[in-house]
Amino acid sequence: MKELRRVDDNIIPRMNMTDTHSEKACGEFFSQLAESYRKRENAVDYCLKIMDEQIDRKTKLLEEDPDDFDTKSSLFSDETKRRMIANELVVEDIVRARSLQVFKTKCKIFDTSSLELKS
Repeated sequence: MKELRRVDDNIIPRMNMTDTHSEKACGEFFSQLAESYRKRENAVDYCLKIMDEQIDRKTKLLEEDPDDFDTKSSLFSDETKRRMIANELVVEDIVRARSLQVFKTKCKIFDTSSLELKS
């Protein structure tokens, strides 16, 4: 996620290097933001899907043998990991809001109202 958030982490220097009076330059940068958002969302969704599959598999094992403490422990660990991954969606909303605020402040010429960045 750190690598995928690089465009957001460096948004102020990038906006300072962008011709903010050019709708084309702002549009290209906005496209980069949207692409990084899409990649991050896909990564989180994929990880959540994998964790859900593992949790489902271990839950079924526990139904067969409720006294399997190793599986219980592993299930608890997986549920904790899943919550941590799900928390990335909250972080993502914060990062997007911050980046979009900077973008709108710097690229006033570019109209983002008709474009939607999924949150």
